Amino acid sequence: MEPCAQTHLAFEGDNDSRVDYYILAPGVSILFNRIYVSSWGREGMPVSDRILNLNFCINGRCDVSLAGNQYAIVKKNQLCISTMPPDKDFYYPGKIYEGIQLFIDLQLLEELKQNYLEYLGIDLNYIEKVFCSKKGIYFQQMDDHISGIIMKAWATKDDLDIPALRYLSAQILHEIMVLPVKSEGETFFTRSQIAIVKEAEALILKDLSQRITAKEMADRFGISESSFKLYIKGILGDSYLSYFRKKRMEKAAELLESTNMKVIDIAISVGYENQGKFAKVFANMYGVSPLEFRRLSK
Repeated sequence: MEPCAQTHLAFEGDNDSRVDYYILAPGVSILFNRIYVSSWGREGMPVSDRILNLNFCINGRCDVSLAGNQYAIVKKNQLCISTMPPDKDFYYPGKIYEGIQLFIDLQLLEELKQNYLEYLGIDLNYIEKVFCSKKGIYFQQMDDHISGIIMKAWATKDDLDIPALRYLSAQILHEIMVLPVKSEGETFFTRSQIAIVKEAEALILKDLSQRITAKEMADRFGISESSFKLYIKGILGDSYLSYFRKKRMEKAAELLESTNMKVIDIAISVGYENQGKFAKVFANMYGVSPLEFRRLSK
């Protein structure tokens, strides 16, 4: 097997975000993604006219670019197979995405005329033809076999060696070859719809003390309230009220842990004038009162 000049590269970003990129062989790479920001650039990512991208989402959500300025969302415990190279920065609804990706450069492997996956009985042309021939993309819930391999790799992501990664990638691809041919139903979004949700999320998270209704936000973007709520649900994975209630409580928990602010001041800072109502919502999410949460976090 032809050696690679550099087999492991690490890309670091804000908020402890990190992508570990392992070159397993010419044309075959595996990425371990730990991303806690809303978007991430494509610098250093493999680019080819014929690339097979397999995305295994462990936690969070990630958008996938499609033809015609359309996008779909890869969700937790879901896999996505695509032959469409990303042409924009990746977007991560909710500012979290943990997962594994396999990038296979079909064009390069064809030119080389040999690769270790072929010797292990993996037909990459079959995967491309069966799963991506119609729309160029395929979605499926990870079954127990695939999920088990992915979680095994994830658990040892910081000390895996190249031979082990080659073996795991081969295991994953063998399981892929016996998946149901029919893709799961998927809702697609346009670039403008993604942009609306991304801007709305940033606007609300910038100042959680302000209460902005879904109607007010929809009016801001010149769309109906029902359409706005549909975009939020489809892209962020939860209803408008539920998603941002969770974000308010996460911010409150962070302030309880890291500051000495009074509970009432924390409540106000995340949009609750009534401390009792704030405490009830917080306890519903974390199972303890704000004061007890602070005590336990010390």
